[in-house]
Amino acid sequence: MRAVHLIPLSLLLVPRLLADPLTQADREVLLEKLEKIQASSDAKVAAKYRSAVAAFRSAATSEEAAMELFLKCTEKVQFEDQHKKSQDFREWKRKEEAHLNEMAFKRALQYQLRWLILTLQVASKDSSPAEFGREASIVDDLMTNAKNLEGQAGVLRESVTGSVFARAYELTNVKVTDWPMAPGDLQNIYDKAILPPLRNPSHIDALRAAWTKRIQQDVLVQEILAKKEEPKKDEPARIGMKDALRSPEQLKYAEETYPDLLWQMEVDVYKAGDQRNAALRMLQHLEKYLGHPKARDWAKQFNELLNPPKEGEPEATAAP
Repeated sequence: MRAVHLIPLSLLLVPRLLADPLTQADREVLLEKLEKIQASSDAKVAAKYRSAVAAFRSAATSEEAAMELFLKCTEKVQFEDQHKKSQDFREWKRKEEAHLNEMAFKRALQYQLRWLILTLQVASKDSSPAEFGREASIVDDLMTNAKNLEGQAGVLRESVTGSVFARAYELTNVKVTDWPMAPGDLQNIYDKAILPPLRNPSHIDALRAAWTKRIQQDVLVQEILAKKEEPKKDEPARIGMKDALRSPEQLKYAEETYPDLLWQMEVDVYKAGDQRNAALRMLQHLEKYLGHPKARDWAKQFNELLNPPKEGEPEATAAP
């Protein structure tokens, strides 16, 4: 019978008292392997980005190409990945046929793809979103074609990293600091990409022009991209029919949001250096919109701009 050599119980119960530190040679080998792993990981991510961008660029060239990729991505994300049958996908297409054939929807998908491509470019570079202000003018093209995008505000305001395109290509974890994530997010597109480079005395005219364009485009979003509720056929004609066709949200926008945007423009231009002209316009604005809910706040802000705190004095805090 073979002899069995038992390990003393004391060696199993008592932990080792001596540590086993890394030598310098060990560290160098591990660091070299770590560098290779990181390089391999970066290469895979870069390859995934290139593949995705190539597919997105191709799909953004036409309405039909955008719809074709949308259907492929939808089938993958909502059916294949969910282990559903191909028959389920065909049934979904049949039910959604009218919506899928809408040209406005196809065009909205194109703009979503274009913004997704730009977002990936921003994410892959170590730079400020303001450096992509020129490229962010995609929004100008979008607004020029706003009449052909009626009812597509939802698609255009959806985060591109949450779109079916990003989910299909596993790009949902893309993070970009201070970057607007949707082509219809006008406020952030202007606040974070287009306006910042213009906020200095040498670009006053360009700053005001950009603000004017922003407000015009914001009005378009309210009046065109969101569908208006048409009057019923049996309803009698009413006085002020133009206002009657507007939704409560659109009326509130015209009465409250629009004047506030005009005020914000003058404040921005004032702070950028054109104090005299902006101050005169702010005074006229206050006289015109005396009944606005923010009129008192505007007056207080105007007073603070005209009477800034002296050096050493604490700045006034805004009312909650």
